[in-house]
Amino acid sequence: MAEGLSQAVSLPQVFFDWLATVQRFPMFSVWRDGTLCSIKLTHILDLSNTDRNIFIHRSRLAGLFPDAFLPLGYDVFGNLLLWDVERDEVYIHWRGMPPEHRIKVASSLEHFCDKLYYRPIQG
Repeated sequence: MAEGLSQAVSLPQVFFDWLATVQRFPMFSVWRDGTLCSIKLTHILDLSNTDRNIFIHRSRLAGLFPDAFLPLGYDVFGNLLLWDVERDEVYIHWRGMPPEHRIKVASSLEHFCDKLYYRPIQG
């Protein structure tokens, strides 16, 4: 499926569930070097004809990540959230690290949606 992944491909329902959930709950937590980090996705990719188009970003990242990987979004620091469409696993790739250095954050996109939350800034 991933080899020919393009805009013509119909994505599974879990992708659309992801889009609906992440719009309301754009944050998740992940351990990095022994520290629990809260990550807020500020640039969520979708199927629109804008600079947020998931396939435009995928083509820019071609050759860096396996063909089955689809970018889902970025945080304010440019860290990248990736979905392995074939294995249905979700990863975070830290900006500035080699592409093969990524951290698995969920065993499926559906499971990842369960980890999303929103914490308003107190101020």
